[in-house]
Amino acid sequence: MGISFSVLSSGSTGNATIVRNENTTLLIDAGLSARRIEELLREREMTGDEIDGILVTHEHSDHIRGLGAVARKYNLPVYANEQTWEAMNRSIGKIAEENQIVLESHEVKDFGSLRVEPFEISHDAAAPVGIASMMETRS
Repeated sequence: MGISFSVLSSGSTGNATIVRNENTTLLIDAGLSARRIEELLREREMTGDEIDGILVTHEHSDHIRGLGAVARKYNLPVYANEQTWEAMNRSIGKIAEENQIVLESHEVKDFGSLRVEPFEISHDAAAPVGIASMMETRS
């Protein structure tokens, strides 16, 4: 299957992207309402149950609007750096402590069979990141 990318939405109204391969599905940002994210997943013949985790690039509302609701509904781990967690914690509601995972810039992380490495970028947010690499790991 390889890696596929599906941009659910991009822009000031909300940002959310699905990255997946045959074993792992990640949601990068959840800047739309949970309901809208679910609608867009259904259009792609997917459900929230297929998501393995959420990566957050930064705390602006167009990147986290539906984060808390999606994470709670599907009991998903959420990955963000420490400064982003501090900046967004009050905005997203209660997320189970075990699902609040710190992933720092340049920390290589395997999510199932996908490997990512966030890197620092310049933006008017606490500690925004981009994704330096997205590759499949060997099983």
